[in-house]
Amino acid sequence: MKRFSLVVAACVAVVAVSGAEAKDYKAAEKPGASGYFNVLEDGGFWTVGYTGEAGQSNREIAEYAMKRAADLAAEQHQEWFAVLTTTNRMVQAGVADDLQMRAGNFMGSGAGAGTSAPVSGAPSTNSQNNTGTFGGEAVPNNVLERWQPRRVRQTILVVELGSGDKASFPGLDHQPEIFPATSPAPVGPSK
Repeated sequence: MKRFSLVVAACVAVVAVSGAEAKDYKAAEKPGASGYFNVLEDGGFWTVGYTGEAGQSNREIAEYAMKRAADLAAEQHQEWFAVLTTTNRMVQAGVADDLQMRAGNFMGSGAGAGTSAPVSGAPSTNSQNNTGTFGGEAVPNNVLERWQPRRVRQTILVVELGSGDKASFPGLDHQPEIFPATSPAPVGPSK
């Protein structure tokens, strides 16, 4: 009996470790999709973010956002980046009215092509209530109202890029943390 308990405990540990496997670090394929994104704002600040996938931890998503900020600083030929603000939040994955994408082709023609959400992950403001069909008729709104899009974690950083030993941040009431830029990863196979 004791041996059986140990075997069960080992199996549970293997499943837990395999379930905690890190997700791929990648660029977002479209607005609202999982992956990193960055936008140059007025005033020279950058908004850098990472939208996670279901089950991804806050820590991993924050690390990916920081990695993107470091990579961006290197891409912009800067030596460092300063994190001015950080926001961790839950956002909707995809858009709220993408019924065809959720249900598949049996609900209509196509697979939800052309649907998108803004960079923040908030649903689009598309005024169309229904897509697809429900037994030849439009999908009843009360069916759509019950479905809630899945929510995923997102980290947003507002960063300032710079070079040199002297950095000033006028208008801030605190000294931001400064991190080094990373060198871009080599392209192609290693030799």
